[in-house]
Amino acid sequence: MKKFWVDGNVNMPNMVSYNYTPSLIAKSTFFYLQTLGHFFCNSEYYTRREGYRSYLLIYTISGKGYAKYRGRSYETGEGQVLLMDCYNYQEYWTDKTELWHFKWIHFNGSTSSGYFNLIYDRFGPVIDMHGRPNLLKCLNEIIEQVKDNDFQLEVNVSRLIVEMLSELLVSDSQKKEQLKLALPNENIRSSLEFVENNYEKNISLKDMASAACCSEFHFSRVFKRVTGYSPYEYLLKYRINIAKSHLKDGDFTVEEIAGLVGFGSISNFIRTFKSLEQMTPLKYRKYWVG
Repeated sequence: MKKFWVDGNVNMPNMVSYNYTPSLIAKSTFFYLQTLGHFFCNSEYYTRREGYRSYLLIYTISGKGYAKYRGRSYETGEGQVLLMDCYNYQEYWTDKTELWHFKWIHFNGSTSSGYFNLIYDRFGPVIDMHGRPNLLKCLNEIIEQVKDNDFQLEVNVSRLIVEMLSELLVSDSQKKEQLKLALPNENIRSSLEFVENNYEKNISLKDMASAACCSEFHFSRVFKRVTGYSPYEYLLKYRINIAKSHLKDGDFTVEEIAGLVGFGSISNFIRTFKSLEQMTPLKYRKYWVG
């Protein structure tokens, strides 16, 4: 992929930025900082980039910014986060009248890719963080630690990056259009309640979609955006959680538990349990019951 970076406003007067070169240990172990800073944009601010191995988080303090990313256009305003994988083509620029004021961080390492994909799949690149000040607090703390050249910088930065990404994942203030939902979350909750009340039965995708009052195709897409799991994955995990409770109690045989939680065969139950827990049901029972 072609690599380029164009900043249409290199001489911006109201800019503070810090570059950081991570250690080999940080690159192999931690979430690590690449660069971060604080921009007060003038009316000419514009950036176009591709092929940079980094993840970019922008927090808007005030004003408005615009972005083109993965073939779509976005707007971001006060209290919102713009999150992008900089290996993909992106453009972003300020509103000409409501000048963009933001803080940003480029980071990478550890499971950055996994976090990014999970957040992007659920919410898209723009996430509303109104009423959730912790993310900005973490970003400010990283800036202060870089300024002070803290000797534990890399460990602390890794912790704070995880905290910011986790804050994005649990955000409950995202707008309906961010989730790209065409049905309300209440319908998804109805399907979850259906699973809770019928997990021991032979549940199909059609059954779960009917509980949510939508088509199977649309239900599968929206269910994963809302929960992070496919409907089938969620059903399996719910059944295995119930099975673990039965195994701890020690009253039923493994074969009986398989039937109680909706598995048609004990071999399928054991295979599924082992794939999720990295041990057989019997070993799990021995671990907890002795």
